[in-house]
Amino acid sequence: MKRVSLAQVDFGKGGGLVPVVARDDVTGRVLMMAYADKNAVQHTLDTGFAHYFSRSRGRLWKKGEESGHVQRVRAVKVDCDRDALLYEVDQTGPACHTGEETCFFSELEVARDKEYDRTMAGEVVRLLEGAALSRRKWVKDSSRSEYRYLVNPVTEGIPPAPPELLEWIADVIDGIASTKVDKVVTFEALGIPYATLLAQRRKKPLAIIRKRDFGSPENLTAKVPYASGFETGTYFVYGVNKGERIILLDDMVSTGGSLIPTIKALRRKGVRVEDSLAVCEKPRYGGSSEVRRRTGLRVKTLFRLEERGGRVVASPTPLLSKLLGRTRAENGPSRATRGRRRSAT
Repeated sequence: MKRVSLAQVDFGKGGGLVPVVARDDVTGRVLMMAYADKNAVQHTLDTGFAHYFSRSRGRLWKKGEESGHVQRVRAVKVDCDRDALLYEVDQTGPACHTGEETCFFSELEVARDKEYDRTMAGEVVRLLEGAALSRRKWVKDSSRSEYRYLVNPVTEGIPPAPPELLEWIADVIDGIASTKVDKVVTFEALGIPYATLLAQRRKKPLAIIRKRDFGSPENLTAKVPYASGFETGTYFVYGVNKGERIILLDDMVSTGGSLIPTIKALRRKGVRVEDSLAVCEKPRYGGSSEVRRRTGLRVKTLFRLEERGGRVVASPTPLLSKLLGRTRAENGPSRATRGRRRSAT
């Protein structure tokens, strides 16, 4: 990368100031924009912590000098005209004075590319509708004999999904999930890909609910017996503490057999479950309704999966359809499904 000296930065164009964008060095997320004079930039270079010039107070300002939410500067980059700077930072705490992770937490309604969202949603539907179904013994209760297990290509990698689809799903989840949280929590193992990206975007710790005891009683929050459609066992919740606000994220909700006992157990321990999300839901098993009935918590989902004639039929949920700008009438069978129906006739 080309090196530029501080003397070469054009402070004159802006009356002695240059705009400075602060970006998270790990996630690449834009955190804030402020202004700096030559003295503020020099302090940044000398101390390694972000300094700006406060136009309202008319003085040098160290980010986090009162709140403690400092920015450790990893690099200072200069734009092509040398009249704007980029601070690549490690942010401590939220960047915004409102308590939000970034100052850019509002979005113009026209800003989101709905055509891109529709394209990506269509690709996810295509993958889900091509997924394999396997038969599992129903173990939750005596109401059925068989559970239809979907081998989700996005999270199980059979076949491997394009990485941009996972990134898009994480972006959608980030946009609909509660922002006032301390931790992202997910189940072992299929929720991990989504939850890892969400935790990275939010700069929040990730806690993984395990299916086995790791022998760390000092970090164990709760043991949770569960019974899904095809599996029974005990969850071991590690690293979630009383008073914390969490997002509980999974890849699929079918019977609610994992979410319901986990939400109840966490609440008994004083944990605030602010939001519950699953990328897919299977309406035939009624899990979303059961979670809401028994916990009062609505599970936000993106895709609905049904089985017709031995095949998976996928469609956006009303929540995702609203984001895509679709009406219910437009949420019919996917193009691939329509094609199969035509060929069947």
